[in-house]
Amino acid sequence: MPDTMAIIRQIQQGQEELREAFITSRRAQILRYTSYVCRRRLDWHNDDELSIALIAFNKAIDSFKPEQGHSFDSFARLVIRNSLVDYFRNQRQKDKIVYGLGETVAGREPERAAADLDYRIQEENWERAYEIECFKEMLGRFGLSLEDLALNSPRHRDTRESLKEAALIISRHVDLVKRIYQKKKLPLKEIQLLTGISRKTLEKWRKYLLSLIIIRTGADTGILADYIWGSEGLKE
Repeated sequence: MPDTMAIIRQIQQGQEELREAFITSRRAQILRYTSYVCRRRLDWHNDDELSIALIAFNKAIDSFKPEQGHSFDSFARLVIRNSLVDYFRNQRQKDKIVYGLGETVAGREPERAAADLDYRIQEENWERAYEIECFKEMLGRFGLSLEDLALNSPRHRDTRESLKEAALIISRHVDLVKRIYQKKKLPLKEIQLLTGISRKTLEKWRKYLLSLIIIRTGADTGILADYIWGSEGLKE
């Protein structure tokens, strides 16, 4: 799991040889998000929306500024979304059918359609819903569900804070995170030594800690991570 910020900095400083490889590594993420925005399955060979999204992602690499308080992935989604809105508008002006967030807008007043589309795309709850869907998908890969978390979340604030800090510590160890994703389980003994949390606590709240690691390290869970840790807590 490479250091995204380091790669972005290197590209912005002129190491163009890294750009194509980085964009290629994010193609699946771009496809998933663009399909979600358009509410239909897209194909790289046939859908202009994906070309728009790729251009927008490339633009995001050049214009990203970490001091503005966003994660790169959240910022890239914003740039992609805005580019798609512009594309939808241009298509509408050409009297073509517009696909926007699962709707086919046709035979409606252009002003009303544009207002509806802008509102729905910019709505923060919609963006959070996308992250929750991605989070649910990642949980499923580990054999977990949101219901599991509801039944396996600590009630005591001190325990939650301790596990949140542990997830931050673990997320900074790239090799450890990579093994967790590969083996789909937590190496509890190693985590105990790394965090100082007792084996008993780690075993009891294993599912909760794993969910925190997924949120902290996921490419599509920036809003959820900010909600849990805050922008200050996520600074390296």
